[in-house]
Amino acid sequence: MIKKLLTVTILLFSVAGFAQEQNEGNKYGPFLTNKFFDNWFISAGGGVQVLYGEHDNVASFGKRFSPALDFSVGKWITPTIGLRGQIAGFSAKGLVNNSTAKFIEGASSDHAGYWDEKFSFFNLHGDLLWNISNTIGGYRTDRTWEFIPFLGVGYARSWKENVNPVYKEAAASTGIINKIRLSDAFNLNLELRALLVNDRFDGFEIGQGIEEIVSATVGFTYNFARRGFDKYKEPIIPDYTPYTSKISDLEKQIADADVKAKKLSSDLAVEKNKKPEIIKSVEYIASPLAIFFPISQSRLTDMDLINLGNFAEAVKKSGKKYKIMGSADKATGNKKLNMKISQSRADAVYNALVNKFGVNPSQLEVIAKGDENEPFGKPVLNRVVILE
Repeated sequence: MIKKLLTVTILLFSVAGFAQEQNEGNKYGPFLTNKFFDNWFISAGGGVQVLYGEHDNVASFGKRFSPALDFSVGKWITPTIGLRGQIAGFSAKGLVNNSTAKFIEGASSDHAGYWDEKFSFFNLHGDLLWNISNTIGGYRTDRTWEFIPFLGVGYARSWKENVNPVYKEAAASTGIINKIRLSDAFNLNLELRALLVNDRFDGFEIGQGIEEIVSATVGFTYNFARRGFDKYKEPIIPDYTPYTSKISDLEKQIADADVKAKKLSSDLAVEKNKKPEIIKSVEYIASPLAIFFPISQSRLTDMDLINLGNFAEAVKKSGKKYKIMGSADKATGNKKLNMKISQSRADAVYNALVNKFGVNPSQLEVIAKGDENEPFGKPVLNRVVILE
């Protein structure tokens, strides 16, 4: 059976290689090589396996089954070729005709002169995957079923608890994966796999050279994003003939622009050699001024007139409009009297600015605040005219 499986697998790989040559450059390819983190997948499965040892065929086939588990990580390099690493195994059981075998459980109750054997094992191996469906039928992301044979080599280890020795062997594996698409991310796998290992792997050696463990598992695969492959597209070389005249026009425009640039450079040099023209602009602004009065009075003192004279010069030069705001304190008088006094004080300042110092009346606005506006915190300071 194992020889038949190997023969079928080798034939399938041969057919795949031939189909690859025949489909080289077909409408389904070629495809761009993907990036390192593209098209990775993980798989896990479980099922049964059968040991093909020296005397296992003595037992009925149904009693030779033992559990099988596998876990895989891999990557598709192209739509047809992939690599994976897998750890597989669990346990195996069979019959031997010698009580000195290392992994025996005891005398067989069903077969006189034979002993039952059982042991644990695992196989860590790397596989080359070949997607026959994509090779022959072209790459498709929506294909429901894909047929993928594989070949691999690795390391196998067998042991039994509290028994020496432990066997560590080089191993080969081959098999077929039937991949059934569930979605872009998930596949259902039906995998048939054969492990080829040294005759002593089951703890008993009679010189037949190789023993086999055949397993059948069902599992699931998760395909990590990014998934799929991009088709290579031949670059299209444009015909530049229609643009020849346009290029000639542009070259002429560039030449004309160079002439203009030289003229501008010459004009700029002339301008740089000119002495700078200094333009002076003076703005006059009169600072706010406060004129204080004794209680109930609105007469200006000589000191007040000196300050108003200086203020008047700044007002005339500025050309701006200013407010003359007269105030009285609440501590004395009444509202009517205080309004009259504040008006009298503001008028006194206005008359001095206009009649004595020549300020244009249109630049002045007289406002009597009475005792409603006390600009300062003390009564003596609120008997005031503020100019601003």
